[in-house]
Amino acid sequence: MADAMERANAFAAELKAAFGDDLVSVVLYGSAARGEYREGVSDLNVLVLLRGTGAASLRRGSALARRWVAERNPPPMILGEEEWHRSADVFPIEYSDIRDAHLVLAGTDPVQGIEVHAEDLRRQCEREIKAKHIQLREHFMLAAGEPAELGTLLVKSFPTFLVLFRTVLRLAGDPVPRNPEETVRATAARVGFDPAPLLEIWRARAGGGKLSPAADSPVVGGYLDAVERVAVWVDRLTHGA
Repeated sequence: MADAMERANAFAAELKAAFGDDLVSVVLYGSAARGEYREGVSDLNVLVLLRGTGAASLRRGSALARRWVAERNPPPMILGEEEWHRSADVFPIEYSDIRDAHLVLAGTDPVQGIEVHAEDLRRQCEREIKAKHIQLREHFMLAAGEPAELGTLLVKSFPTFLVLFRTVLRLAGDPVPRNPEETVRATAARVGFDPAPLLEIWRARAGGGKLSPAADSPVVGGYLDAVERVAVWVDRLTHGA
């Protein structure tokens, strides 16, 4: 974790040097900001706010961004300062996650004064959980006969659903743990599913291990059941029983 923070801080300093007064904020968010970063597994997610995002401005950071991505980091998320303040209604899940766990690496804290409305959060959650549930079914059908592919599907899709689990807890008015295992357990208690299969998937991901389950194994069935139950819970929150 210390090495990851050194890399993130060095990148922020380079961005500051490249953009000067045009840089508003550099913010670390995601697993590293929650204290859950694991080398080789987690991403270093960086939000960069600029006063202007035209072509000339973006070119100033091009070489830095290319090198950052070449080091197997996701591209920095670039937003304009005004754009950031006007987009909480469009990206309430992302804003909520950043607001709840972030580290300012340079500039000002952009979450100050940001308000996420419950109805915006509910609407995006419904859209995302239903879309991801459909995609999970599609990929399951394609991978059902290949245990290694199926295991990869479970491990790689887990972080997406973990974000949605945190959103469910926010919508329910429950505390949102930073720890993934606690988040799974809290969501399972709120929605009503067995957390054990999801915890097995998380531990495989966190430990860098591989899963190769059969399509009818408890871990696969439990995962699909949990996602479906969360989708139904969100749907009932929207449309009633």
